[in-house]
Amino acid sequence: MAPSIIENSVDLAPEQAVKPVSSAMHPDFIGRSDPDFLEYYDRHIAPRPVTHGITIKEMRENPEKYASEWARDFSNEPFVKDIKLTADDGHVFTARVYNPDETTSPFGSGPYPIYINFHGGGWTFGGLTSDAEICMAIRNRLGIMVMDVDYRLAPENPFGKGTDDAWAAIRWVHKSGSMINARQDSIAIGGISAGGHISATAQQLARDAGIPLRLAVLAVPAVIYEGDWEKPTDSPYASMVENEFAPCLNWKRMDYFRHHYMPKNATEQAAFEALPICYKSPLYGKLEGVCDTFLCTAGLDPLRDEGEAYAQELVKAGVLVVSRRYTGVPHPFMHMAPIKKAQMYLDDICSELKRTLY
Repeated sequence: MAPSIIENSVDLAPEQAVKPVSSAMHPDFIGRSDPDFLEYYDRHIAPRPVTHGITIKEMRENPEKYASEWARDFSNEPFVKDIKLTADDGHVFTARVYNPDETTSPFGSGPYPIYINFHGGGWTFGGLTSDAEICMAIRNRLGIMVMDVDYRLAPENPFGKGTDDAWAAIRWVHKSGSMINARQDSIAIGGISAGGHISATAQQLARDAGIPLRLAVLAVPAVIYEGDWEKPTDSPYASMVENEFAPCLNWKRMDYFRHHYMPKNATEQAAFEALPICYKSPLYGKLEGVCDTFLCTAGLDPLRDEGEAYAQELVKAGVLVVSRRYTGVPHPFMHMAPIKKAQMYLDDICSELKRTLY
């Protein structure tokens, strides 16, 4: 198939009057937001504590207290199994496997195509409950296997260790996926935000290693290293200034994450500088020959323009890309299951996974 890009901004006309929105949202974004997102924000987000105002110590000691509205734990389901994998440095981490229902899956009793997921959270927050609803929805809709990776976080670990875990998981599936009834020749990867960055890195690593991924789902990805920026105007992308005060992800929250994942000492700085460019800024890596990509951005997201720049560079490199901007919603909109754009997102990624894995 010839390389192409589909840039399709999804916009919905308001269907009803919007109730007054909590003062927790910057007023500039009320008129730019979809009505159903405003309602969701008032009901589910505004009443909750802003986690970038909480210390890491408090967050780690009280994970359930500060879990996101959409966090779910499906570990007690009989078809959900945790396995242990090992990174190159010997670190052992957990991957959660969502096994399909063989009575409804188009692949029967398997082996199954597999989608490997990497959660978001600024390389600082998140875990196996963060994307559980989306992982379960993909498993249920497509009858494929889903693996969710619990990679290492900052500040307890230097930047790049989480990507090492993700890359180890991909290589393990490619080499040993038959151990869990996964097809080693039908692998897709993806993630949201930091997970999108990890996936963009991994699609380049897979190309270099000769691992033929079918698809990378890059949702609202960060694709360039922003540690040197001191203010929004330091970014070359207009969306960083336009959405400086956006709901859910804004400059202040991004600065909180940077404070935790940036190198803390000379040893970490040296290790960071030694990382391949695709680990730090996938946008500046070599893109020729990477797998098909579905890339989505959000209209009210500081990261919007850099994500779309990555899509354009993929097209220039001859990669098959589907790129979609979901207007009127913020960075983590796909987690907000009741809103229309979240439902569209799930329809879109399932369509692309079906196209590439079936």
